[in-house]
Amino acid sequence: MSGHSEDPVTEESKRFFTFFNLSMILVAITGLEIVIIYVQSFEGSTIIGVLFATSVVKFIGVVTWFMHLRWDKILNTVLFLMGLVIALCTFFAVIYMQDEHPVVEGFEVTQIKNDWKPANDYKSGDYVLFNEKYFIASQDHTSDKNWSKESWNPVSGIPHKITWSISTADLIEINSKKPENPFYYQYSPAEENDIDDSRIAILDEVGTTEDFRIKVRSEAFWVENN
Repeated sequence: MSGHSEDPVTEESKRFFTFFNLSMILVAITGLEIVIIYVQSFEGSTIIGVLFATSVVKFIGVVTWFMHLRWDKILNTVLFLMGLVIALCTFFAVIYMQDEHPVVEGFEVTQIKNDWKPANDYKSGDYVLFNEKYFIASQDHTSDKNWSKESWNPVSGIPHKITWSISTADLIEINSKKPENPFYYQYSPAEENDIDDSRIAILDEVGTTEDFRIKVRSEAFWVENN
């Protein structure tokens, strides 16, 4: 057998196809990330987890092959990893020090029990209870002396008002702890400080504050109020 190494041209050709194939894989992963973001077929936390995993895969591919660490000296790899760890620690430390810990100042779930009243002003979206059934106003109007369905639509469920007051947050998540009375709501508030907000939830059963959970996220903290 010959002691000579592989032909340089052949070796360079193999590297070229390695880089080309890796580039196609990275393009496919990036396309998958775009689809996941715009289709939004998962919950927010799941999307973040998937994107983080795909980013790690792309990062490993780039530093291993495109930065030539696979063929470089082990010392260069160690120095690179040391710098990476120091940079990540500094990044998260700065975020932690600058971030304000969110506080759930108020959270309440109450059943709407507004009985219909004659000669009363109602706005579109108002809920009323009449003959043990719930209705929602389809338009602004003043009710007659007698009940009329013309300005009302029936509601298939029990309306509840959920209100919350939070010091600071960039993501708020509210869900029911009872599977038989499902509810899930997640959003990013327009203003991240002094948040006072509410939402109407149509539930299958009567719910109370104790039946729900609110989770609040800032840059560095997750706060859960049971």
